[in-house]
Amino acid sequence: MKKLLLLLVTVSMLGVFGCKEEEETVVTPTAKDPIVGTWLSEGANLAPGFYAFKYKKISATFNENKSYTVVATDSANTNYTFTGTYSATASAYTDTVSGSNTKGSVIYNIVLTQSTPNAVTSNGIYAVTSTALRYEVIQTTPALTDFGAPTAQKGFGSTTYKTFPLGATWIQKYVKQ
Repeated sequence: MKKLLLLLVTVSMLGVFGCKEEEETVVTPTAKDPIVGTWLSEGANLAPGFYAFKYKKISATFNENKSYTVVATDSANTNYTFTGTYSATASAYTDTVSGSNTKGSVIYNIVLTQSTPNAVTSNGIYAVTSTALRYEVIQTTPALTDFGAPTAQKGFGSTTYKTFPLGATWIQKYVKQ
């Protein structure tokens, strides 16, 4: 009986000490950038600055891998495709413009590194809701003489020419597709 009890205690101890507690790996998902998706701007949503190019619509696709493709279509139905990569960071500011389709949304800083059709860098800002994107960027490299990029601190309409704000000139409004 003593041998049976000793065997039972030994087996029980092996069960307790022989089993290592499994470690649970906690996976924290990376937050998806809110600009990811396909967006369309046309008609009255086009920035007035694009009237000189005779664009009638612009489709922009931002991917999770930080690449983008923008297709601008002019009045002759000619498409112009721009591709590259982007980086975005949330600012401490929100869109405060009355009547804005993104009022109250966080303003993000964005840097676009275009690779085709030619290499340029653009800087700007955007704010997003589930269905609307407000977007203002301007080419910064090579620099456009006397132009300054918008800032999250100054908000939408803060692109400047010779220190004068250009207002809505370069603000795009997009609808999620």
